[in-house]
Amino acid sequence: MIGHVRLDRRTKNLSRRLHPGDIAVIDHVDLDRVGAEALVARGVAAVINVAPSTSGRYPNLGPTILLEGGVPLIDDVGPTAFSRLREGGVVRVDGDTVYDLDGLILLKAARQTEESVAVAMTEARAGLAAPHEAFAANTMEYLRR
Repeated sequence: MIGHVRLDRRTKNLSRRLHPGDIAVIDHVDLDRVGAEALVARGVAAVINVAPSTSGRYPNLGPTILLEGGVPLIDDVGPTAFSRLREGGVVRVDGDTVYDLDGLILLKAARQTEESVAVAMTEARAGLAAPHEAFAANTMEYLRR
């Protein structure tokens, strides 16, 4: 897909400036439901996230909402995206790669799929239980003393 680049480190601010078919470039660790719904509602052609859309700290719905809305998600491309892409520039997203119109590779990272998002959610749910279990064990030990 080909679209105009729109960049902002704050998804909330960016969503106000987006037009259908734009390529949204965000910096949003643990992309939440509200942010993803705003991006889908604006009709973006793709989302490029500088940060990991799911860090594993907790399960978040953003990546799932994007994929269910038919929006490709290129994830964790790193901070160079903000220097390699320019506001209003035109790029082509193909699979896990972002190209300029001359075919030069600008960025390459993981393109999220339903399967990769499901795995990340499972891992995040498992990781969420460990701190709670440790807290409960610590509390029980404290009460025993």
